[in-house]
Amino acid sequence: MSVQWGLPLLESVLPRPTWERVYTAANDPFFEPPDPGNLPTWNGATGELLKDIPLLRMRRVSRRKFRALCAEGIDVQYGKVLAHIGDGDVSASQKAQGRPPGPRHVFKTTDKQGTPREDYVTAHFNDGSVAGGSLLIGADGAQSAVRTNILGEAGRAKSVPYNAINLHVCYNDAGKALFVRQKHPIMTHAIHPDGYWIWISIQDVPSPDDPAGWTFQLQLTWKKREGEDPTSLEALKAKAQTFAEPFRSAFLWVPDDKKVSVNNLSIWDPVPWDDNRVTLVGDAAHPMTFQRGQGLNHGIADADVLVREIVAARDGEKTVEEALAAYQAEMVPRAGEEVRLSMLNTEMLHDWERAINSPLLQKGGHANVKK
Repeated sequence: MSVQWGLPLLESVLPRPTWERVYTAANDPFFEPPDPGNLPTWNGATGELLKDIPLLRMRRVSRRKFRALCAEGIDVQYGKVLAHIGDGDVSASQKAQGRPPGPRHVFKTTDKQGTPREDYVTAHFNDGSVAGGSLLIGADGAQSAVRTNILGEAGRAKSVPYNAINLHVCYNDAGKALFVRQKHPIMTHAIHPDGYWIWISIQDVPSPDDPAGWTFQLQLTWKKREGEDPTSLEALKAKAQTFAEPFRSAFLWVPDDKKVSVNNLSIWDPVPWDDNRVTLVGDAAHPMTFQRGQGLNHGIADADVLVREIVAARDGEKTVEEALAAYQAEMVPRAGEEVRLSMLNTEMLHDWERAINSPLLQKGGHANVKK
């Protein structure tokens, strides 16, 4: 994932010791990103350079390593599946489960009758456990159960009619690795006249002196076709025969026993909601297509705005309801515009005649944020 204009915001929301180790989550922690950077864009059939897109200073990070870094010191309980959202004090439920009540929240809230409540909203999980507090933040991804709990069918994400293949490949061969990485130290991509968007980026560099151990991320997206099996490695390599180098060899050298899976892309254009006990952030709030690289940056912006609003409520400068309303009023138009722009970008990148005018080639990865 690419952190671009969100990098200064990330610094503001992370504890200083964590921020100072962000580079350790980079795909290549030995590479110091320049400012500005660049993203070379090629004709996927001929190898002609179409445009060298200027980028802000950015970090390309591993999802796994970045998540682990940000989760340090946090008691993450994995394997939980949200069943429904309720309300009420859950202290008795927690004691019945043999767990002590969790840390108390900092907000003063009341129920609909004006009676002070300590636990104002509860999350009920499929394993029978319950958690409660004054605010539930849904950060549970594109198919967010929190979102559909508060919005019903209106909160369901919409499928996008494009196949997305995402492979992690280690060639175990220094010559092949250096060949595949020749166009850019971190990432490069191509637009193919046949409607393919092709991506190569470095995924993991255990040692800069041992190219045989490097892992690459290969991505390919194209419009869905009736009767086609997008998980066929043989069909994937047949497509690669039409690619320019190094994209051609990068895919042809994928080991024959490599399993291919397809990502189901989806989007949801955020709309306001009126439950002041629950809010949404990240992909739960605005799932979008990924070719413009904006999802993580907007997720970081969500955290930056929401934390400042919560702090204001904690300090008595506004009520919790006012803080959440202010967050929602900023996030919905900001991220909603990017959902629509990123979808337009995806459509244009797969249409050769329109591709050069796509938002990615025209705007790069810069924020689509009104100042």
